[in-house]
Amino acid sequence: MRKLALSYLREMTNNGKAVFHADQWEAIQGLVEHQNQMLVVERTGWGKSAVYFIATKLRRSQGHGPTIIISPLLSLIRNQIDSAAKLGLSVVSYNSSMDKDEKADAARSILAGQVDAVIISPEQLGSTAFGEEILPQISNNIGLFVVDEAHCISDWGHDFRPDYSRIVRVLKFMPSNMPVLATTATANDRVVNDIENQLGDRLITLRGPLTRKSLSLHTLSISNRSERLAWLAKNLPNIAGTGIVYVKTTKDAEIVSGFLRKNGMTAMAYHSQISDPLDKLRLEQALIFNEVKCLVATSALGMGFDKPDLSFVIHYQAPGNVVEYYQQVGRAGRGIDNAVGIMMLGEEDARIQQYFIDNAFPKEHQINQLLSVLEQNDDGCRLSDFEPQVNFSKGTIEKIIKFLSIEHPSPILKNNSIYQRTQFDYQLPQEKIDRLNTIKRHEWERLVDYHQSSECLMQFLSEELDDANPQTCGKCANCAPENKLTNEIDYELALQANDFLRSRYIPIKPKATFAASGANAKLAFPTYAFPYSAKKSNLYLEQGAALSSWRDGGWGDIVANGKKQNHFSDELVEPMVKMIDSLPYEERPTWVAYVPSPRHPTLVPDFAKKIANRLGVPCMDALYVAEERPPQKTMENRFHQAKNLDGAFGVDTGKIHSNPVWLIDDAVDSGWTFTIAGALLKKFGVSKVIPVSLTSTKKNQ
Repeated sequence: MRKLALSYLREMTNNGKAVFHADQWEAIQGLVEHQNQMLVVERTGWGKSAVYFIATKLRRSQGHGPTIIISPLLSLIRNQIDSAAKLGLSVVSYNSSMDKDEKADAARSILAGQVDAVIISPEQLGSTAFGEEILPQISNNIGLFVVDEAHCISDWGHDFRPDYSRIVRVLKFMPSNMPVLATTATANDRVVNDIENQLGDRLITLRGPLTRKSLSLHTLSISNRSERLAWLAKNLPNIAGTGIVYVKTTKDAEIVSGFLRKNGMTAMAYHSQISDPLDKLRLEQALIFNEVKCLVATSALGMGFDKPDLSFVIHYQAPGNVVEYYQQVGRAGRGIDNAVGIMMLGEEDARIQQYFIDNAFPKEHQINQLLSVLEQNDDGCRLSDFEPQVNFSKGTIEKIIKFLSIEHPSPILKNNSIYQRTQFDYQLPQEKIDRLNTIKRHEWERLVDYHQSSECLMQFLSEELDDANPQTCGKCANCAPENKLTNEIDYELALQANDFLRSRYIPIKPKATFAASGANAKLAFPTYAFPYSAKKSNLYLEQGAALSSWRDGGWGDIVANGKKQNHFSDELVEPMVKMIDSLPYEERPTWVAYVPSPRHPTLVPDFAKKIANRLGVPCMDALYVAEERPPQKTMENRFHQAKNLDGAFGVDTGKIHSNPVWLIDDAVDSGWTFTIAGALLKKFGVSKVIPVSLTSTKKNQ
């Protein structure tokens, strides 16, 4: 059998001289001949997919049923289907991006026994057609069950995914002799032990060395955003090949890629806000075929992306921990002898990491409120029904629902699109959450230690991952100081980067509706009586712009300081006017109005008057505070953001012009303050309202 398996390996790799890596044959043999349950912990590029596809080919030839592969990301699914095709395996996917007809076709093929493997996301094991209708019909005939990226099972891990908790429960109902393969490249002892405890006593663990001989690791002490951009612009062209620049946020992906393009490089942003899977695929293919110098990516370009000749991975901002860093930097140099991994540590990184830690789990009061809503609604609630009843963002509501759905027993039940309360009591495991957060903070501190380490950097990573035999690499910046990268910054490029950060205007897009539905509009606006549609009622604003993003390393820092001091610097006047002049106008405004604030009554009016004076137009106190409301930043979803402003403003009709107006505020987030204030101006005869603000505090812009 080994000879046959080796021939399959050579088919997959298109290499007639390929041989098994250490532990590959042992894993295949254990699955095919002994029906073992196995955990394979091996470095990226070792060939985990080769193990389960060769095992699938062998099991199918013995008459066994299809392989089920749990895979977390669509990009990983695409790569796996391509890999399986090299062995002549018929593989289908079943995931949330497929339409109804595609799912029906896949289901027919699966139930007819026409496929060799089925790749699903872990969500499909829940209350879905696959989990409830397809899986029960094939469960007694599954040839192999694969859990890819198995570290996601463990909530001790760096990338715990709640939907992976479903896997353990599903396996309990499967035949005891069904072979199981769990694979990961990023698991320390704590995570491995947790996976072993969850998957049971039959689990056999194979664990290989994690050192990557092809990688030369470096750290750079450049904390300032402009200087990091300047370093990239100067040094990236001198690094051979193509690669990935990792960032923490969507905003930074756009900033870094934009600045690199401005300096002559083909760099594209890749992040979760790119909603079309085909657009993501095109970006991935552009990198795979070396059509771009780099993708500037968030962690959305994650597990499973495979480009053997990837030459570099650079972190413009640090990841959350050493394990995550190993996983990301390990994408470089899988199939080439020399690759580079560079980590910078930004001045903003600690703050970003603390935000992620603080928001990793729902809060107890949030869960209690949501369960209370379900208890008060015997017929259950759709997702949109929660917004008027709880002051949580849509994302928070979805996170709570998912968190509760995978608890066992779950306090909620989903029936089609309706969520209902079950009879089970629920208590948030706060002690466990506190313990996990403490671990995450410690792991962040260890990443900072890595950045400052004078030891072998590869050995540091290996030890953090509990490698049994960590070794010095001989080629990192500490082992080979002669190869150490320079921290020197090109002063002209740094100035250019600073100017770039200060000229990145954020669009303020108008809202077409005042609520999610006509019924919600009536609930939200008993005073103003705004209708459902802003567009049809002629209360629609024009598109405007914000000068900066909050604390963006450019104007956003100066705005933040001014907000704190209750006075905006005159330094902001000229760039604000420059932005205003750059906007397209069918009819240029002839006056300025501003959004009043009861908490900072002079901050915005004083600045608005300076802008009006510079533009040579009058500034009118057209709006006034009619009733003080809670700060808008405490309102978490569109219903509460809108309702909080109903009746908050009044209009001084004696200070209204019918001509177009610039409506000025210091900051924009959800956009509801501009929407309501602007609609009032239009209601009283203003022809067009163009919103402009000093900064945008919106996340992921």
